[in-house]
Amino acid sequence: MSNMQTRETIHRMIGASVRTAAKLSGRDAAISGILSGLRHLRDVVVLQGGEDAARVFDDQVREHVLGRVLSTMNNPTSGEPITVVLPKSSEARAGAIMRDVSESCLVLNTVSRDEGVFTYTMTGLVDQLIDQLGGLPNWSELEDALRAAEPSWTWETSPIKGDVTIH
Repeated sequence: MSNMQTRETIHRMIGASVRTAAKLSGRDAAISGILSGLRHLRDVVVLQGGEDAARVFDDQVREHVLGRVLSTMNNPTSGEPITVVLPKSSEARAGAIMRDVSESCLVLNTVSRDEGVFTYTMTGLVDQLIDQLGGLPNWSELEDALRAAEPSWTWETSPIKGDVTIH
């Protein structure tokens, strides 16, 4: 798969997951789920590289958000960029969906010859976050949300309802 095909595949996977989360739980829950997916990526970075690597991840997220701000400012039809407050809702099902797509992208990273899979996953999630918000998140608020502890669950309290088939 080419670099561009990999990026497009990841962004389509993330987009489909966001649409599913929004359909099942609503827009605010989908935004919360996207944050959960980003936290999952950050947690993987911490496990693999420690807090220094996490700071690099945070910087990459901030750079991508700032890039979107500059892009908006350079587009004469866009007007001024709008800063939007992150919703405070949390819904387990949307979080599970978005953590799952993050994990699927990480699995794709293990079989891909493309070194950008992790970055495409992060940028895809951030782009979806901005799109779902309808504006740009305040950086300090987003940074706090990325560092917040992810709620833990057990199989008994799983957000997955119904029969599960293991293949």
